[in-house]
Amino acid sequence: MTRVRFGRRAFGIVVLSLLAAGQLFAVSPSYILFYGDQLAAPVVLRLTPQANSEFLWSYSRPFTVVDGVRTRSIPGGLDGRPYLKYAVFWGRWAAAPTGPEGASQHGRFYLPTPTQPAAVVVTAADMEAPPPAEHPAASPIPTSLSGFWGGWMLTAADIALARTLGVPGL
Repeated sequence: MTRVRFGRRAFGIVVLSLLAAGQLFAVSPSYILFYGDQLAAPVVLRLTPQANSEFLWSYSRPFTVVDGVRTRSIPGGLDGRPYLKYAVFWGRWAAAPTGPEGASQHGRFYLPTPTQPAAVVVTAADMEAPPPAEHPAASPIPTSLSGFWGGWMLTAADIALARTLGVPGL
């Protein structure tokens, strides 16, 4: 009797672990596509669970604290600076994207200049994929800075990660 209970518990743990692993994958990006006038052709990065791409889509970074209140912000001085557009593809995708239109999150990667650090701005991410979908629905691509949810300046560590991932233009 004890073996049967142990076997059922072990089976239950395995099933729950597999379900949890599927859910964890579903809420991480699968691809990031860089595109725009600065590039001759789009660049698609396939992300693995080990890839640290958080600096491109973080929810914790675009906040400043003013009088104890967290407020979303977009860094100043971005107008007129060169940038790469990028699209974040959350969830599971059967094939690599060929364009940004299907992404549920969009951003701009402002390249560093001799006097200014690199920066990113992003839209809010839609990470929900109602069954039977394996990825969220597409979100509109902003055409101006006012269409983005938040942004932040990148650190030297962020730039090192960007180079490791293969972000173009660095």
